[in-house]
Amino acid sequence: MLRMIILATRALLCGCLAGCALNTAAAPDTATAFIEARVGQLRNGETVRAAGQVLASTVVLPDFYDQRAVRPAWTDPDNVSALLEAVRESMLDGLNPRDYHLEALEGLASAPAGPRRDADLDMLATDATLRLAYHLRFGKVDVRRIDADWNFRPDPGAPLLSGPAQAIEQTLARGRLREALGVLRPSQRVYEQLRGALARYRAIAAAGGWRFLPAGTTLRPGAADPRLPALRERLRIEGDLDPGADGDATYDEATEAGVRRFQERHGLEPDGLVGRRTLRALNQPVAGKIDRLRLSLERARLLLHDLPQRYVLVNVPGYRLYYIDGTVRFAANVVVGKMVAKTPIFRAEITHLVVNPSWTVPPGIMQREVIPGLAKDPRYLEKKGLQRVGNRIVQMPGPDNALGRIKIMLPNRHLVYLHDTPQKQQFEADRRTFSSGCIRVQDVFELAALLLDDPQHWSQARLLEAADTGRTLTLNLHERVPVLLAYLTAVVRGEGVHFFEDIYRRDPAELEALDAPFSFPRDRRPGMQGKP
Repeated sequence: MLRMIILATRALLCGCLAGCALNTAAAPDTATAFIEARVGQLRNGETVRAAGQVLASTVVLPDFYDQRAVRPAWTDPDNVSALLEAVRESMLDGLNPRDYHLEALEGLASAPAGPRRDADLDMLATDATLRLAYHLRFGKVDVRRIDADWNFRPDPGAPLLSGPAQAIEQTLARGRLREALGVLRPSQRVYEQLRGALARYRAIAAAGGWRFLPAGTTLRPGAADPRLPALRERLRIEGDLDPGADGDATYDEATEAGVRRFQERHGLEPDGLVGRRTLRALNQPVAGKIDRLRLSLERARLLLHDLPQRYVLVNVPGYRLYYIDGTVRFAANVVVGKMVAKTPIFRAEITHLVVNPSWTVPPGIMQREVIPGLAKDPRYLEKKGLQRVGNRIVQMPGPDNALGRIKIMLPNRHLVYLHDTPQKQQFEADRRTFSSGCIRVQDVFELAALLLDDPQHWSQARLLEAADTGRTLTLNLHERVPVLLAYLTAVVRGEGVHFFEDIYRRDPAELEALDAPFSFPRDRRPGMQGKP
């Protein structure tokens, strides 16, 4: 009897298992079933593809579908159309639409509906949204892998990144996807100007760009030269010469003015002479300028977030400083670090300034200059106006002090600050890489007065009077002011686009990273609950 019970139980179990297997096999394939299976794979750490594309978001994407019981989210065609439009528009930001599954999404959007197609479209659309949102807010390039000094740490800010799963749900429900992505871009006017400039130079490229000008003797005003028609055409393309300025057989005033405008936009001495350096700048391919604009847009995405109304921006390759208080209220030429003592790119806060400062020789200059100098000449310190003060080498306040008569402090581990200089002639050079890393600022007392923001007690005139006393005076700011040491080799100023020499050779590595295949940096993830 017992044997019969065992056999009957075994048969019953087998029948149930077979029935369950048959029921599972017979269960209809639905988009929800496909999504559920892939979410499980992502949770298990597997690489998951949809329509041949890798799903990069391994945390937020599963969270998003879990919170909606793995039901498809992109059932409204208008949301899909809005996403496709936003992805195509990413070209205006210097990004690559291929990073956001453009071709696959376009193919799926036009394919017949079906469980697998619907699941593929849904999950790729979610992944593309997260990818694009991340890049618009944080940039694509992980600069920390290129520059160990990089210290910009943006806050997620917008809801689409600070609480992405819930934000995507709400955004799709309201049909506001493009708007939600748009607010992730930097809000500063400079960003929109760069987008417009990129579109303009891409239009120039589409029209064939410009012809190279052949080498020859330096072209001077009043001279005749067979290259003049080509030079005028070259200047017209970028807007440096009026379209109606045909000129004659000689280098006339209108053409000279166009050359001067071109030189000024390229950080060259605007002397009107077409020599070797100007010719090299004229012959730079339009593709190279497009790349510089794309890099500036990327760097703007990395830099221009989480800023108050009042801040200072130093563009190192442009040799310019800007004090911004809602709009640019002060701009000045600066001197930056030599190639062997590069000015680092970082963010800090201005806390105070010192009138009539002393200068303590920093470790780098001690190693490069002072120690070798002492080895050659025991009177080196005396000749340089330096003194030993304990274990330090110090230059006391005075008219020849390396810091001039005022320094602006932004505490940082690089020992870099903004300051005056007795070598005022350096501000007139077209290539201003003379310092040992700090930033020398033209008209620095005007900047100091703006930073103190206390005109009743500390106007520019009052600061100059304090400097004339020769006494050292420390003045604290009422409110700290962020300062960004940036590296933009293309900016928009006035009506023209200005291009600057890549003085520290940073562009190639960052451009390579910008053009690399998509990946989320594994060690730098946004505030998407920790990981994307």
